[in-house]
Amino acid sequence: MKACVLTEPGKLEIVERDIRPPGEGEVLVKVDCVGICGTDVAVYRGEFKARDLVIPGHEYCGEVVETGKGVRRLKPGDYVISEASWGCGDCHWCHMGLPSYCERPQSLGRTVDGAIAQYITVPESILHKCSRDVTPLEGQAGVGVATALRAVARSGLGIGDRVLVIGPGFSGLLMVQLCRIAGAACVGMAGTRDERLRIAEAVGADFAVNIRTRPRWEEEILAAYAPHGFDVCIEASGSGAALLSAIRLVKKGGTIVEFGIPSDKLDGLPQQEFYRKEISVVGSKGGYGYYPKAVSLLEKGQIRVGPTVTHEFLLSEAARAFDVADRRLENVLRAVIYPNR
Repeated sequence: MKACVLTEPGKLEIVERDIRPPGEGEVLVKVDCVGICGTDVAVYRGEFKARDLVIPGHEYCGEVVETGKGVRRLKPGDYVISEASWGCGDCHWCHMGLPSYCERPQSLGRTVDGAIAQYITVPESILHKCSRDVTPLEGQAGVGVATALRAVARSGLGIGDRVLVIGPGFSGLLMVQLCRIAGAACVGMAGTRDERLRIAEAVGADFAVNIRTRPRWEEEILAAYAPHGFDVCIEASGSGAALLSAIRLVKKGGTIVEFGIPSDKLDGLPQQEFYRKEISVVGSKGGYGYYPKAVSLLEKGQIRVGPTVTHEFLLSEAARAFDVADRRLENVLRAVIYPNR
């Protein structure tokens, strides 16, 4: 098969690799579509550790072509959406039924070969059967939908709540839709790029504000949409400044979800606000436990993935795809690769 290999930070090559036959409990999948997410870009840059000559990519969908001994749920011809990682099965957290906290997790595109290849061999346990009505473009969003679902669930969002999402990236745009599905009365988006903010409104945001062009944006949106503060603020940008805004904008007794992966240390944390407003701040990592619901939402057509995908590439164009995603060229939001076209 042809596969994309990370030979050194910032350098990818298309090579010939042997297809690994599925072992016991494993499934061989023909990859249809792979999305490039922020974690993939961090691996590409060398910021996240990965094994040598790894095949990157962990958000994908495809067709089962062969099953190993002991596989019971899936058969050749089934269409599947994959989880991105799995637990070791032996550590304290795995024994507690919390593999997302595993001390020695296996991660596609980092510890084991990922999906930017024509075929991938993975454990049956991380695959979820999906209707063919879900297009490959939609199927590659399975990981993103599951992780966003987990974040929304951890927020405790209730019917009629007012929500602000900060960061109109791929996940943030999914969260806007999921908050609406969960019953939010008002969902707003804050960010810095007009083209992404327009997409946020297109997928259901009640308002979208560019924080660079409106210096008093916090006061303005509170006055217009949440005079007592937002019930839930979701920080989906990884910015320390965004978290500080969330602390100012969340209501008394409200909840902040730290979803973005911060790259900087936070200075000026207003600790008194936690006491004065009784704010709850929760983290959210991964989508464990929410994949079946993610598949269901995609099958029912309740999530609009199309507007979030701005660039599509062939396997032979993988280096270009990562360059575009890494340097944020051409107003890229989400780039996907089709390994078998």
